Amino acid sequence: PILTMRILSEERKQKIDQLILTAPVSVGKIVIGKYLAMCTVLLVPVMVTASYPLILSNFGTISYAEDYTVILGFLLYGMAAIAMGLFISSITENQVIAAIVSFGAMFATYMMVGITTLLTSVENVLTKTLATVLNVFDFASRFDKLLNGQFDVTVFVYYVTIIVMFLFLTAQSIQKR
Repeated sequence: PILTMRILSEERKQKIDQLILTAPVSVGKIVIGKYLAMCTVLLVPVMVTASYPLILSNFGTISYAEDYTVILGFLLYGMAAIAMGLFISSITENQVIAAIVSFGAMFATYMMVGITTLLTSVENVLTKTLATVLNVFDFASRFDKLLNGQFDVTVFVYYVTIIVMFLFLTAQSIQKR
C-alpha cells in the first residue's frame, strides 16, 4: 500500500496527470510503465532473497526447486498486490486514502479464507454463491500452495490473471476521467 499510494493519486490531486495523459503515449502504456516501475522496486529485495539459497547451499543440501518456487510465488503475490494498489490509487485523489483502502483490500484478500468459511457454514444458497464469488479474491490460500513448495501452474495463471485484470481496470478508470 505504501509503494502504490502515491503513484497515481498524487498526480491526480496536483493535476500533473493532465500532462501525462496529453503525451503521445496511450493510457495502457502509461499504466504498464508505472506498474513495471513499481515491480522493479519489488524485484530488488526479491533478487537479494533469491541469492540466499545459493549462499546456504555451501552449508548443507538445499531443495532449489522448492526455494525458488516460494520466491517466485512471493514475487507474483507482490505483483498482484501492486496491481491492486495501482487500481485503488487511480480511483482516489488522496494518497492517504489510497494507502488505507489498499491496506484494507489486501487484508481482506488475506482473510478471504475465513470469510468464505464463515459464509459456507450457513445453509443458504445465497451465502454459498457469495462465498464462491468471494473465493476468487483469495490470494492467501493460493500463495500457501507455493509456500509448501508445490509447483502449481494454476496458481501462476491465477496471479497473472489478477494482475492483468487490475491493470485493465486501472486503464479504464483513467480513460473514464
